[in-house]
Amino acid sequence: MRLLKGGTKVLAHQEASSIKFNIFRAYDIRGIYPYDFDERAAYLIGIALGNKIQNTKKAVVAMDGRLSGPSIKFSLINGLKTAGIEVTDCGMIPTPLLYFATHSLIIPNGFMVTGSHNPKEYNGIKMIINGSPLFDKDIYALHDWIKKNSTSVACDDSQTKKYEMIVDDYIKRIKTDTKITTQKKIIVDCMNGVTAEVIEKILKSFDINAKYINAKVDGNFPNCSPDPTKEINLEKLKTSVISENADYGVAFDGDGDRTVIIRHDGSVLWPDDLMILFSKSVLKRNKQAKIVYDVKCTRNLKINILDDGGIPIESRTGHSYIKQTIKKENAKLGGEMSGHIFFNDKWYGFDDGIYVFLRFLEILSKEQEILSALDTLPKTYTTPELEIEFSGDHHFSFMKEFIKEANFDGYDVSLIDGIKISDDSSWGLIRASNTSPKITLRFESMTEDGLKSIKNEIKSAILKINNKLDLPF
Repeated sequence: MRLLKGGTKVLAHQEASSIKFNIFRAYDIRGIYPYDFDERAAYLIGIALGNKIQNTKKAVVAMDGRLSGPSIKFSLINGLKTAGIEVTDCGMIPTPLLYFATHSLIIPNGFMVTGSHNPKEYNGIKMIINGSPLFDKDIYALHDWIKKNSTSVACDDSQTKKYEMIVDDYIKRIKTDTKITTQKKIIVDCMNGVTAEVIEKILKSFDINAKYINAKVDGNFPNCSPDPTKEINLEKLKTSVISENADYGVAFDGDGDRTVIIRHDGSVLWPDDLMILFSKSVLKRNKQAKIVYDVKCTRNLKINILDDGGIPIESRTGHSYIKQTIKKENAKLGGEMSGHIFFNDKWYGFDDGIYVFLRFLEILSKEQEILSALDTLPKTYTTPELEIEFSGDHHFSFMKEFIKEANFDGYDVSLIDGIKISDDSSWGLIRASNTSPKITLRFESMTEDGLKSIKNEIKSAILKINNKLDLPF
């Protein structure tokens, strides 16, 4: 190992075939640093990505606030440059601003060094090539390319172009067609993620009355793991909203592409309920628009889209799958229960937690009557997303056997993503996570008894496959 300028570490020559396959996920690259994913892997992946680029031989690169970010980003850039790519380094910014940079700089290839919402020991890469997210078989193909094209680590000492105006460009673009006049008091929880680097400047440009907590970028994440969809991570924000008598709170995940909103009383406005508000707003101006949502979202979302004249499209879970469906169907809006929400009406169709929050503030400014829709929704009983841990990637083989063996007579069965069973009043979902070795489940019913019944149906089917699993329901 040797040190380059600024103390950046680059590993010496090792065989490319030793790169770990488990870091290549369905819609990004992700692993524990430095055991699964390190500078050498980032360099080799940079070469593979560079050789995959067939359009303009340019790319933009950025990183979040992870402690390993600078050396991983350096190595990724080095690999891209070795492959003949001209790189523009946008520094430390949220993932959606990297996506925005691909549009504003007219460079259709972008690579974000990020561990997303995962704990501090993780890091990875999210990838855009030719304006589309890289996912599924195209990500796995990177591993195959690296194995077939073994190379040692070199160092390109040429100067990398830097661009430091993305935040200003982002603000200027948003202000062209987003009008916010609300004086609601907001508490903003950055969860020590990279959004803390930019959010105050963005909200100040709209004169938002905001107070900030966990507003220092800190890759140690001293408050909690930066995942706002886990309600335990929202306790500090809830307390602040109530004690400050604020109107709303907002939490951003580690790289800023997801958001969760807290009401005045500390209750959570979950992303699928937020999607109901956004679908109503979008459909007012885009009659019969298509709206995409993932299999984990409340049934109330589909009902509202239909009632408002829209076309609902259910999709696999995963931000890359949602983006692909939005692009294929020319949908105006997409979203998933995990908090990724995609506007494609007057924005660019990528997931952007900051922009999502600004659109919520725009509703508070111009369409506040839409909020009453949530008060008239049919009462449902739901579970949070439940998880069953597996070792390694054995959750995939379990799910394969479950789909083969399970029998759900009397239910409608969907295989869009895992198995989703439903009847007139209830539904239950079991699927394999694409980001970690887990089976995830969610249930919803119009009645408490219905919720209990649908849970028992899937519980019995699981135990027939493996009666030693520790089930959380």
